[in-house]
Formats: sequence, C-alpha cells, structure tokens
Amino acid sequence: MNRRLLPYLLLALVVTSPGCATYDRSQGVDNTWRDPALPAPVKGQTTQSDIIEALGPPSQVIGLRDQTVFYYLRERRKGNGAILLVYNWLNENVTYDRAIFFFDNNGVLLDYGYSSEAIAP
Repeated sequence: MNRRLLPYLLLALVVTSPGCATYDRSQGVDNTWRDPALPAPVKGQTTQSDIIEALGPPSQVIGLRDQTVFYYLRERRKGNGAILLVYNWLNENVTYDRAIFFFDNNGVLLDYGYSSEAIAP
C-alpha cells in the first residue's frame, strides 16, 4: 500500500464513522407527590408547612395578590441520535411532571393539582 494514501484513508474513515448518542436524564425536585403512602392534601386544612414537610422545598414560589403558589416540577429527557460530520439527527422526548398548590394569605390550602403525565420516581 502506498504510504501517501494512508492519511487520506484514515481521514475518510473518521469522516464517515458514525457517532451515536443516547441519554436519559432527569432534573428538578423528586416527584414525591405521586407517592401513595403520603396522605392527600385537604383543602381548607393543609398548610404550607405541611406541604413543605411532605414534599420538600418547591421548585418555585409565586406570590400573587392574595395567594401564594407552590410549584413543583420534575423533568425527564430521553433521546438518541447520530452525529456525523456531514449529517446529524437527534430524537428527544421531554416529559414534565408538575404539582401546583394554591394557598391563601394565612398559608392554608385553597386548591391543588397534578399534571396528567407522571414520571416514575
């Protein structure tokens, strides 16, 4: 084989070799609001302290005129793809699991809700 041809063959091999990527990552707070062992919140009785004690600190606290909102978020990203020098593709699926709690000025639960999508803990 001609020694001058070897670098070009190696370059061609590197350029055409596929690079694959697969990932599965989660971020945000643990979605313990899905735990069936935890007692369900009771409107008019459960307090902000009860929710923080059961679920930990929220992802976000939102202050409204006469209410406080605790927003809990868990996000999961799964994807795969190929990374080539000339052509790339990526397929990604993002799932959000949310819980939202509304409290009055006294810190008592007015209402709450969970997203319909659940991420396994």
